[in-house]
Amino acid sequence: MDSEAESVLRTQHESLFLRMLGHLGRKEFDAFEACLTADFVQEWPYKPLPSLPGRLSGAHTVRTLIEQGMSDFAPYEYRIETLHALADAHGLIAEYTSHSHFIPRDVVYSNRYIGVLRFRENRVCYWREYLNPLIIRESLLADFDKSIQERIGAGPPQDPVA
Repeated sequence: MDSEAESVLRTQHESLFLRMLGHLGRKEFDAFEACLTADFVQEWPYKPLPSLPGRLSGAHTVRTLIEQGMSDFAPYEYRIETLHALADAHGLIAEYTSHSHFIPRDVVYSNRYIGVLRFRENRVCYWREYLNPLIIRESLLADFDKSIQERIGAGPPQDPVA
């Protein structure tokens, strides 16, 4: 692939990531899921909640878990700090922040992230997200150790791994 084609591909991937994050923040979960490959993989080296696995597979599985997890938060405002192009045009590293409100406790929630992303066929196929779970714990307090299903009153915990 020549450098001009790689540049175009990088720009398309950056735009896709921004669009995906915007849909996620606005809780447009169908549009968010449409940005992902069917075999999408989400990884959290530092799990957002102790009850979550560090890795999930499948666009719909990830979408469902995230939709449930965001249900008691106001929409998120994501702000991009920096996008880092990689030598491989199918990858991207992003630094960004989120700003929301945890409704049950009436507290502000903000966090910082580093995302490592891979793209295939103009969709996101992989997203490793580094975040600070201590900030989540501070917002959720007693709810931090509950599963998402327990926190939102959706019944017993379910195994989110697909």
